[in-house]
Amino acid sequence: MAALAGLCGCAAVSDPAGFSVATQDRYDFMTCAEIIGNRNANNGRAKQLADLIEKAESSPGGFIVSAAAYRSELVQARALAAAAERAARLNNCDAPKK
Repeated sequence: MAALAGLCGCAAVSDPAGFSVATQDRYDFMTCAEIIGNRNANNGRAKQLADLIEKAESSPGGFIVSAAAYRSELVQARALAAAAERAARLNNCDAPKK
């Protein structure tokens, strides 16, 4: 019975859009090079974690492993990448140089 209760808690793990420690203004006062570097690093980490989740979920019981090991870090990496993307747009970091 206790094992079943523990598994039910894992089933509630998801990717809520607002679940993150990242604040929107985290990158606002960085240079464009720093913002772009952080954005690329966070996007790379999110892809790496998504691949690890996919690999874990292909095995029996893998959903539990992926939820416990990777899901929260994936949510945070995505939120940090989104915050960096917002700062890049705000500071016109991707605008072509004239």
